Amino acid sequence: MTIDEAQAGDVVSEGKQPGKRRGLRKALWIGGPLVLLAGAYVGVAAWQSGKIPDGTSVGGVSVGGLDRADAGVKLRASTKAQLAEPIDITAAGRDLSINPATSGISIDTSSALDGLTGFSLKPSTVWQHLAGGGPRRELPVKFNQQALQHAVAQAGAVIKGSPVNGSVKYIGGKVVTKESTPGRGIDAAAVATHISQGWPGKTSYVADLSEQPAPLTDGEIDRYVSAVANPAMSAPIKVAVGDKSASLQPAEVSNVLSTDFDGKTLQTKVDETALTELLDSKTAGLVTAPVNAKLSVKDGQTSVIPGKDGTVVETGNAGKQLIEALTAADRTMSLPTKVAKPQVSEADLKKVTIGNELMSEFVSPFPTGASNAARTENIRVGLARLNGIVVAPGETFSLLDTLRPFTKANGYVDAPTLQGGIDVPGMGGGISQVSTTLYNATFFAGLKLVEHTAHTYWIPRYPMGREATMWDPTIDNKWTNDSGHPVRIEAGIEGDAAVIRLYGTKVFSVTSSTSDQFAFVQPGKAKHLTGDKCIAQPPQEGFKVTVTRVVKDRAGKVVKDESVTTKYEPAVRVTCN
Repeated sequence: MTIDEAQAGDVVSEGKQPGKRRGLRKALWIGGPLVLLAGAYVGVAAWQSGKIPDGTSVGGVSVGGLDRADAGVKLRASTKAQLAEPIDITAAGRDLSINPATSGISIDTSSALDGLTGFSLKPSTVWQHLAGGGPRRELPVKFNQQALQHAVAQAGAVIKGSPVNGSVKYIGGKVVTKESTPGRGIDAAAVATHISQGWPGKTSYVADLSEQPAPLTDGEIDRYVSAVANPAMSAPIKVAVGDKSASLQPAEVSNVLSTDFDGKTLQTKVDETALTELLDSKTAGLVTAPVNAKLSVKDGQTSVIPGKDGTVVETGNAGKQLIEALTAADRTMSLPTKVAKPQVSEADLKKVTIGNELMSEFVSPFPTGASNAARTENIRVGLARLNGIVVAPGETFSLLDTLRPFTKANGYVDAPTLQGGIDVPGMGGGISQVSTTLYNATFFAGLKLVEHTAHTYWIPRYPMGREATMWDPTIDNKWTNDSGHPVRIEAGIEGDAAVIRLYGTKVFSVTSSTSDQFAFVQPGKAKHLTGDKCIAQPPQEGFKVTVTRVVKDRAGKVVKDESVTTKYEPAVRVTCN
C-alpha cells in the first residue's frame, strides 16, 4: 500500500485504529445536516421574533403578522371606538346611558400584547409563525367599581323621585350646606356589578327601581364641612411673594371654590382661571410689571424709549397650593416669580412704520384747586403711563393692565373715589378721568370697543353715556385696534384738561348722537356721615340715556352701527360734620 492510499483513509498512522476513524467519518456525515437543520430552525425563530404569529387576535381584533408597535396602534384604535360606544340602561321606562371611557372602564392594550413577540425556540411558537393558528386572547378590561357606580347613579338621577345628593357650597365667604334625601331609584351598585361582569360582550342592561339612599351621605357632608369647608372660610389666606405678601379674604376665596363628589367623598375644586385673575390683581403691587418700549415725539422728531424687564407671579401650581393652605396652620401659599419681558421691545418699534394722521382727539376738563390736587396728580401719572404706547393691529389694549398697580411706588396718591354713591378716599382716585378720556378717543377714532363700564352715578363733567370708570381688579377699559395699522397714543395734561390723541392711519369716519334723558328716578333719603374722610355731595336724579355711534370706512360703507343705553342710579345727598 502506498502512502497515497493510506491518506485515502484505510490506514491511520501514529497508533490510531482504522475502526475509530470510520466512526468519526460516519458521525460527520450524520451530524452535519442536523447542525444545518438546527441552525435553520434558530434562524427562522430569530427572523420571526419581532412578529406576532399569524392568526392571533385580541378581543376579536386580528393582529397576526404585525410587529408590536403596529399591533398596538390597531388595538388602541379598536378599543377607543369600543370605549366610546354608550352602555344602555333601561329603568322605569327611561332609556339611560353612560360612557365607558368616563365611567371607570379602561382597557390595557399594552399588556394584551405581552408575550406575543420576542425570540423563542418553543416548537409550537415557531410553528405558529410558519403555519398560523396563533392564540385568541380576550381584552384585559379594568373596572373602577366606585367610578362605575357613581356614573350609573348620576345617569339614574334623572328619574323622578330618585335620591338627591346634598351639597356644600361656598357663597360670599360662608359655607352653605344642603342635606341629601333618599328616594326610589336604581340600585347603582348592583347595576355596576352586572356591567363589570358582562361588558364588553354585553352593552344593554335593565334596572329595577327600589328605595335607595343618596350616594352622598350626610355623614360625608358633615365630615367635609368640619375638616375642610369651615376651616377654609375661617380666616384670610396669606399670599407670600418673596418678602412681601397680600391677603385673600374669605369672600374672595369663596368665588373660586366649589365641591365635587366622586362617588365616595367630597373634593374641593378650584376655578384656575378665576384664581389666576384674583392673584394677578392681588399681587400686582408685590412685583414690578414690565414696561413696554414707547415712542417719544418732540419737535417733530420721533425716538424710542426702551422697555424694561419686570417680574410676574407664577400661578401654575396655585390651585393646589390654595387647597393646601385652606386647612394649614399658617394659611399661607408661597408663589414664585419669574422675569417678564416687555410685550413691545425697542427693536419691535424700530421695525414698525406708524402713520402720523390724527385719528381722534378728546379733551376732558377736570376740577382744579387745592382740594383736587391729589386727584390731578393721579391723572398726570396715568396719562404719563399711556403716553407713547403703540398698539399693534389686531391687539386688544387693556387700560387696567397698563395703569396698575395703583400704589405709592408707582406714583399714585389717595384721592376721592366713588364707592356706593359716596366719595371715599382711595389710592388712584381720579383715574376714571383718564379712562373716560381714552374711551372717547377710541370712540371717535372708530376703533372696536371691547369693554367699558359707566359710573353708577352720572358725573356732570363727563359726557352722558360716553364715560368709563375703573376699579381694580374687576372693571377695565378695553378696545381693539381694528384699523389695520399701528396706533400711537399721545396723552398728557394741557391746561386744566386731560388730553388724549390717537395717531396712525385714519381709515374710519364717525358720527354720533346722544338721546335726551329718560326713565327718571328720584334720589333716596339723605345721608349724614361723620369722620374726617367724609365728602359732601348734592343729590341727583337717576335716569337713562342712549348713545349711538355709526362708523364708516373710507369707501363710505357702514362697518359699525351701535347703540348703548346707560342707566344712572340716583345719588343721595351726603352731608358731613
